[in-house]
Amino acid sequence: MTGGSSRRASAVIDEHFVVDVDVCRDGRLLDCADVLQGSRAHSVVDALRRLADLTAAHPACGIAAVPLAGTGGGSGGWAVAGGSDRAVILVPYGPNPEYPKHSRRVKCRPYPAAGQRALLPSYLHAWLAAGRSLREWPYARTAPSG
Repeated sequence: MTGGSSRRASAVIDEHFVVDVDVCRDGRLLDCADVLQGSRAHSVVDALRRLADLTAAHPACGIAAVPLAGTGGGSGGWAVAGGSDRAVILVPYGPNPEYPKHSRRVKCRPYPAAGQRALLPSYLHAWLAAGRSLREWPYARTAPSG
């Protein structure tokens, strides 16, 4: 705060180290990454397997994220695992029919540009750093189990 202002300064500062798991082969970098992010799209089933492998091999990472291939008219999205509860979610591009309570408030599709889409894992890391859960992300879908 400055000069007697009654507004509180933000207590959340999020700096993190992101490594592309599909390009990097340096185990030291992978082991110290806060965000492990893939660059090759997978089916949902394969993405969930990849997340399980990544989180098992690199338990110190805050978030692991694998891009989803667009299938059946879909436009892709992300499979993400992270947080203290190691929640696993899917974040599709476009509207989420599982989250109708936001339909009146959220009027746009999240992350429409390719550059913005690549930043989603970083957005989610900041979300977690602010004390939230991946399950609370407004565009999250529950990942299928099994």
